[in-house]
Amino acid sequence: MDRWFAALKSRTSLRLAGWVLRATGPVILAVLLIRVVDYGELRDILEDIRVSWLVAALGAMQMIVLLRTLRWIDIHNALGLHPAGFVYQLRLSYATSMATVVLPQIVNPLSRLALLVQDGYQARRSLAGSALEKGLELAAYVAFGVYGSLVLASAFGGLVWWAIAVGAAAAVACGLAYGQRARLAGLAAAVIERMPGLGETGQGREEVAHELVALNRRVWARLGVWSLSIALTQATMLFFLTRSLGIDLSYPYIVAVWGVIAFSLLLPLTVNGLGTREAILVAAFSAADRSTDAAVAIGLLTLAVVAIGSSPGIIEWLRRFLVGGEARQPDIASGEQSHD
Repeated sequence: MDRWFAALKSRTSLRLAGWVLRATGPVILAVLLIRVVDYGELRDILEDIRVSWLVAALGAMQMIVLLRTLRWIDIHNALGLHPAGFVYQLRLSYATSMATVVLPQIVNPLSRLALLVQDGYQARRSLAGSALEKGLELAAYVAFGVYGSLVLASAFGGLVWWAIAVGAAAAVACGLAYGQRARLAGLAAAVIERMPGLGETGQGREEVAHELVALNRRVWARLGVWSLSIALTQATMLFFLTRSLGIDLSYPYIVAVWGVIAFSLLLPLTVNGLGTREAILVAAFSAADRSTDAAVAIGLLTLAVVAIGSSPGIIEWLRRFLVGGEARQPDIASGEQSHD
């Protein structure tokens, strides 16, 4: 009984710590709104918004959804999930993009897993696909984060050394992972086995884990290009929003700013970067002698553009709530074209 109470207390403490971490972003945003923003200047900035650049930002958001759709078509083929049509993948991309508005960064990839399982896809293969997607996004965020940290080292004192250390650690980790890729299959199998609802033993989980770490180098390269393209398009959307408020910062500078924001998204501090994104924008704009009020406005506009651009996903969530998922064909045994 004492052991049960200790386990419950530990689980409760972890959950409480998680909520405290996720509250960090909103608290930072509240401080900015109370202590930094001049609402008179903010109103003037928003009144002069350039609609054409705002429309361009919405277009960039649609491009992000399209690129995620194409990446998932590749993931389906690589991991032996039964091929799904473009329209189906697009619907799921809108739904999962909508989920990012309300779910923490570390959790939102599970939304696609839930949709795939609901439609009858094999749970372990769907989990492997979601894990692959998250890993690719993390790698892209680290790449842009290192670039951003190096470029903005003068604005964020001491960040350059941290960025160099992270970049060096990532390079070493990639080399070790490639050298020990055979052992990674066993590790991946153990992780997949421990996921809730996926704890069955047998050859199936081992095959899925092997497929995940034994993908053809061409497939890895192609998926990496998709992920880097998505990250660059996200930075481009931020640049369009910056121009919509008449801020004339250069494109490379905004890409660097977004890189630091991407770094912050790796931490479970908020939902969709709320608060931490605005704080980084305020620091970067202040270092470049630009309006901090505009920085806060751009951060909130980013959230609005993501929500509006992902709004078709609401239809998908409602449809599934009312009528349920779709029956899909069984997954194919393996993707032979995806292995060495």
